[in-house]
Amino acid sequence: MPDLPTPDGTPPVFVINLDRDHERLAAMAARLGAWGVEFTRWPATDGQAVADGPHPPAAAEFDGVALSGFDRFALPEAACGISHIRLWRMLVAQRVPWAVVLEDDASLIRRPPPGIGAWGLPQDADIVLLGDRAAPGAVRRAGASGFSFAEVVGGAGTEGYLVSWKGARQLLAVTRPLLNPLDFQMYAHFTSVRRADTFPHLWSLPRNEAADGTELNAYRLLPPLVAHADTRSSIGNGRHRRARFLCRALLGLNFDTDGSYPYRPRPPAVTAASTRPAAAPPVSAPARGGAGEAGFVTGADLSHCPEGAAARMARTLAEHGVTTARISCWVADDSTMNLARTVRLATAATRAGLGVHLVLHYSDTWADPGRQNKPAAWRELGIGALRSTVRTYTSAVLAQLADHGAPPVIVQLGNEITNGLLWAAKGEDRRAGGRLHPPGRDQHPGGAGAHPYWEREDQWVIVAELLNAASAGVRAVLPRECRTMVHLDRGADIDGARWWLEHATRHEIGFDLIGLSFHPLWHDDATLDRLGRIAELHTAFPGKPVVVAETSHPYRVFRHDGPVRRTGPEFPFTPEGQAAFLAGALRTVRDAPNGAGVIWWGTCFTGDQVENGVDAFYAQALFDAAGTPLPALAAFRAAQRHHGD
Repeated sequence: MPDLPTPDGTPPVFVINLDRDHERLAAMAARLGAWGVEFTRWPATDGQAVADGPHPPAAAEFDGVALSGFDRFALPEAACGISHIRLWRMLVAQRVPWAVVLEDDASLIRRPPPGIGAWGLPQDADIVLLGDRAAPGAVRRAGASGFSFAEVVGGAGTEGYLVSWKGARQLLAVTRPLLNPLDFQMYAHFTSVRRADTFPHLWSLPRNEAADGTELNAYRLLPPLVAHADTRSSIGNGRHRRARFLCRALLGLNFDTDGSYPYRPRPPAVTAASTRPAAAPPVSAPARGGAGEAGFVTGADLSHCPEGAAARMARTLAEHGVTTARISCWVADDSTMNLARTVRLATAATRAGLGVHLVLHYSDTWADPGRQNKPAAWRELGIGALRSTVRTYTSAVLAQLADHGAPPVIVQLGNEITNGLLWAAKGEDRRAGGRLHPPGRDQHPGGAGAHPYWEREDQWVIVAELLNAASAGVRAVLPRECRTMVHLDRGADIDGARWWLEHATRHEIGFDLIGLSFHPLWHDDATLDRLGRIAELHTAFPGKPVVVAETSHPYRVFRHDGPVRRTGPEFPFTPEGQAAFLAGALRTVRDAPNGAGVIWWGTCFTGDQVENGVDAFYAQALFDAAGTPLPALAAFRAAQRHHGD
């Protein structure tokens, strides 16, 4: 180990090199020697040793560095991050003021300044990227020795940088644990990158939530001091699952096929200021209803309930064995299901002794498989800003409910998100939203004829980041008291549900409950036998109970697109048929090893509507046109008695 620092104030130079890469070390020594630069070799962590070690891929520790989310095939890439992190630890422990760090495939193309004073660094600099792969923004300082310093607004690469003791300490914080490729995770915490968080940089994606408040002042040296030794790049294939998307979105590298690709950095985005409101403080509230106590959920949707009748209907539902009220919330203040209305309905439900199942549509209107439109106020947001907004909005809604004494016991993150959520608008790059295109129910998921977006990893990454941001917003306010749910329209298509959930698991989407819609009126082959196949999800997704979050059946005939509809696939459209259907659905779900509840949709549609299409909704209520409870309501009480046996 050399004296730290050197007597003339020249930052020590460290070259990260594998023990077995003798040729690279010799080449690096020759390149640095030509400029009269002395260096110390830093032994790299061997990726093969990490991959071959007895470490679970999802969460591991190697050389004292915590890892999370690296598949075994990507562990060699994790070793690169481990090598840098180990070096940062030494720099912090030795209180090294400044140090130059080079990877052994970097090429020094200019003579570095002779001492730290000769660099002419910006006073607030924590790290200066020396390579040509970091995207420069506005020049903030013209330094000595012909160099200038620009803000970093994107790009990638850790092949060469100058880091301060403070910067090394901050980098240790933002990489604890190491969740992503090192360059993406550290760049995501650069202050200037966050300010420039507009498409196509999307740097909010790999941010470490555990160190969200830690930022570094990062600069790019102009002209660069270091070039990557190879202008061809093979990054992306065989890497961390998010790297393929990040390389495509941030660097313009296309990894639809295997092989190496030319590196063509994107031009920097226009810098835009952004605000980051703090999440609401956690609150503690008692869990209400069966859902909060992880019991069998017997639920009814109050979203359509006239506000003047909400308190009475909530009491009636509770008297009939309903434990949970499902309530939808839209974003815009002037929308029908706005937050103020949601709070009033939730308060009425809570006072009746019901738990609240909150449905966050993340839209200004209904969200379902055919429409997942961004709220008007969010339409100009790039994916990074959108992700932050989802989190803060989610926390704000929950804080409002908690403040009114009605904290939810279940929070549903989107509604029927089989096709994704928060879609990019027409004419907007699809990566500015989380759109998925699943296959039809009549074909095997991912098989012939599936929409090409459905298989694209970048879209899944965006959906994962949006949903995990929503989940983080929940945990910031109610860390223990409620469960989160992902909701699909696949109650009659368990193969499709399984395929979606497998992708969600692979992309580390966090949730507690699986929610499914099951509507015999609208879903093909929606029979109770097919509903019973939810049991197949028990082994594939242990610890993830299934709630039928929406189901319904008409109690009378109705007009629908002209003709009169009189019967469903198994039960007639009569009060008795509706009651038999609900009793059967409750029994089917209750008997499944992972069955956790049934919630009725359209509970409170009342009145005598006969307009085509609309009448189908009113016919599925659990109250008749006069507001009198229908026989089907008794099935909930029977289900609760059976569950308590």
